[in-house]
Amino acid sequence: MLSIFVTFLGAFLTLIVMRPLANWIGLVDKPNYRKRHQGTIPLIGGVSLFVGNLCYYLMEWDQLRLPYLYLFSIFVLLAIGILDDRFDISPFLRAGIQAILAILMIDLGNIYLDHLGQILGPFQLTLGSIGLIITVFATIAIINAFNMIDGIDGLLGGLSCVSFAAIGILMYRDGQMDMAHWSFALIVSILPYLMLNLGIPFGPKYKVFMGDAGSTLIGFTIIWILLLSTQGKGHPMNPVTALWIIAIPLIDMVAIIYRRVRKGKSPFRPDRLHVHHLMVRAGLTSRQAFFIDYVCFCSLCNYRYFRGSLLCE
Repeated sequence: MLSIFVTFLGAFLTLIVMRPLANWIGLVDKPNYRKRHQGTIPLIGGVSLFVGNLCYYLMEWDQLRLPYLYLFSIFVLLAIGILDDRFDISPFLRAGIQAILAILMIDLGNIYLDHLGQILGPFQLTLGSIGLIITVFATIAIINAFNMIDGIDGLLGGLSCVSFAAIGILMYRDGQMDMAHWSFALIVSILPYLMLNLGIPFGPKYKVFMGDAGSTLIGFTIIWILLLSTQGKGHPMNPVTALWIIAIPLIDMVAIIYRRVRKGKSPFRPDRLHVHHLMVRAGLTSRQAFFIDYVCFCSLCNYRYFRGSLLCE
C-alpha cells in the first residue's frame, strides 16, 4: 500500500514541479489547425508517468521481472518522446528506435510472440521464428496506436486505465499478484495526469497533456505486460484476450491508416479523422466523445470478461 501511495505522490509532484520548467524550455503544445485547445499546454504527462512508475519499481524491485531492461526501454522512449514533443522528430526515426527496443526485449528479455493460442478452434497456432518479426511490428503498432488515440482530453488516460485495470483484474484472478499490483500501480501513476488533463480539481488553468513521451511509454508498457501474460510456459492469459484489451486504440489506428492511404496521404501525416474527431465534428462535445469511447471500451472488456475464456485453464 505504501508503494501505491508513493507512486501517486511521485507522479503528482512531478506535474507540479515540471509545469514551470516545461514553459521555460518550450515543452508545450500550441494551438493550430488540428489542435483546438486554448493557450499553450505543458507536455509533461509522460514525465509524470515515468517518475510514478519508477517510484513503484524502486519500492518493489524484487517482485518485478527484468527491471533494468524495462526501465532502460521506457527511459529511451521518454527521452525520444520529449525531443519529439519539443522539436518534431521524423516518424521513421521514432519507429526505428521502437524497433531496436523491441529487438532488445526479444534478445535480452526473451519476451516475444511465440503463439496465438487457440485462435483457430481447438488447435494452438504456433508462430516459430516468424513470431520474432511479428513481435517487432506488433510493438511498433501498439506503441503508435496509443499515440494516435491521444486526441481529446481524457481519452488516452481513460482508455489506458481501462486496459491496465482489465489486466490487473485478470492477473489477480490467476494469482499473479506481482503483475496485478503493477497494473494497478500504473493506473495510480496515470491518475494525477488524468485529473489535471480533465481540469480536476484546479480547473483548465492547470491543464497538462501527455505528449508523445507519455503515449509511447504507455504503449510499450501495454505490449510488455501483454507478452509476459500471454506467452511462455504457464502463461495466465489467452493471447486473443490481448486484442480485446487494446481494441479501441487498435481499431482506430487501422481505420485511420486505411483512410489516409486510400486518399493517397502518408499514414504518418496527422489529421482530424480519428473516431473521436469525427464524433466531435458530428456535434458532440469533447467530453461526450470521450465518454462514448470510454463506455464502448469498458463494454468490450466486460463482454470478454463475462464471456469467459480470458484466462488459460
